[in-house]
Amino acid sequence: MPGHIGRQTVVLLDAPLAAGDYNTVVRDWANATRTPVYGCTVDYSSSSESKEARDQTVTAAYLYMPRRAPWVTEWQRVEWDGRTWEVDGVPKGAQEAGPLSGQTVRLLEVAG
Repeated sequence: MPGHIGRQTVVLLDAPLAAGDYNTVVRDWANATRTPVYGCTVDYSSSSESKEARDQTVTAAYLYMPRRAPWVTEWQRVEWDGRTWEVDGVPKGAQEAGPLSGQTVRLLEVAG
């Protein structure tokens, strides 16, 4: 766990749905709603690097939300540490983490 437990701030990005090409519906990330959340803990969990056809890094982290924080869904993104992270899978509910905890969210960043 990082040294600043419960002292980090993340920004939740929630993009509206918009009409895309060929009658598809896509997320409009350029017009996303930004919601800052204070009192979080983010912990890097793993990283890997691939140097085959092109260089690529994959970094994973866990976001521990405070109690009563806005609910995170798998359709959102998170800004933290100067980077934009994808929510990886369905976040765990607070019921699974215990009565004093908030939601647990796995974050993923793929670069390259």
